[in-house]
Amino acid sequence: MPRLTPFERITMAVEAQIPLVRAMEAALGREEAHRLVRAALDKTNRAMVAKRGSLLDIPTLADEFAGFGEGVRYEFTTLEQTETTLRNDVTHCDYAEFMQRIGARDLGQLLICDGDFAMADELGLTLERTTTCMAGDGHCNFCYHVKPASG
Repeated sequence: MPRLTPFERITMAVEAQIPLVRAMEAALGREEAHRLVRAALDKTNRAMVAKRGSLLDIPTLADEFAGFGEGVRYEFTTLEQTETTLRNDVTHCDYAEFMQRIGARDLGQLLICDGDFAMADELGLTLERTTTCMAGDGHCNFCYHVKPASG
């Protein structure tokens, strides 16, 4: 079986999730449906990244961040990289264009973007992000910090 890029894996999963989310929205209302979906996806994402068995350091994160756009147009600039911080500004994201193309951009934040926070937390990082391409802000302002070691 051919190896899928992150874009292919994510977009395939999202396409399968959209009809379920729409049905949940109709049955439960948008707010409750999204709350349940976010909780379920966060649990799954945490379990997936926990399989790594280690926390993530900034150099590894920087490499993986770049790989996220493998095979698609995913443009970003690294604004700051230190031992404890990675700040990237994404100026083009094919994930947002994909969601627009399939008529579900309103679910992009829920099904794609917001999962970044739980995964970062599970990997020993905090993520600050106040703008996204998906929300129409024109860019995503990612800022990851290594969590202080608990003693």
